[in-house]
Amino acid sequence: MKKSILLVLLYLLIQSIAGLVLACGFINQDENGLRWVTIINLLLSDVIMGGILIWMGYLSDKQLWNPTTGRCLGWTLVAGLSAIFITDAISSLADFLPNWLESAFDSLESNWLGILAIAIVGPILEEMLFRGAITTELLKAYSPKKAIIYSALIFGFFHLNPAQILVASLIGLLLGWLFYKTRSMIPGIIIHIINNSCSVFFSQAYPDAKSFLDIMGQTPYFICLAISILLLAYSIKKLA
Repeated sequence: MKKSILLVLLYLLIQSIAGLVLACGFINQDENGLRWVTIINLLLSDVIMGGILIWMGYLSDKQLWNPTTGRCLGWTLVAGLSAIFITDAISSLADFLPNWLESAFDSLESNWLGILAIAIVGPILEEMLFRGAITTELLKAYSPKKAIIYSALIFGFFHLNPAQILVASLIGLLLGWLFYKTRSMIPGIIIHIINNSCSVFFSQAYPDAKSFLDIMGQTPYFICLAISILLLAYSIKKLA
């Protein structure tokens, strides 16, 4: 557990130092300058942390990059899309939680490089860190059940945003379980990219919508929610 926490703290430290250095380079701290500081900081921190994980040997096992089977990837997609819909419903019930990073995400989504950081680069690095390194460490010290729960909680609280902690922890349970079953980061990377990409797309296409309910209407929404719950349960059974 200690090593897992230290890895998270190291990543946060890298983000803090990189952000400070970049901010000092922008003399005119206008809105556009701060936006680029945020984007470049996120991308630079991901590259640095990825390099550190490689240097520490966490990503040397070829199994981590095994795409698994077509059947596994197919049910991974079903599980991931179902989980995204379910967690959207849970998030809408917890919309009283403050979203401290809303303005930061709006800033990141303002150009293609920020979207790339959120939707592609961030998910890949986070899977490398939280599944490839942290979950691997936890599985060495705890039972699979405890390791998956601990990794999900660490993943959730890493986001440092009340509005994201619950949903990230729940998604983290699925990602951790998939990693335990396959010992591959690829299923998690796929789900993570889809989740973040959907978030970016819907925030851009429907900026006033708080959940899929606002987009779909009650009857289609609750039908899809029921189907998602059944599909998630069935896909987990097929992947078990």
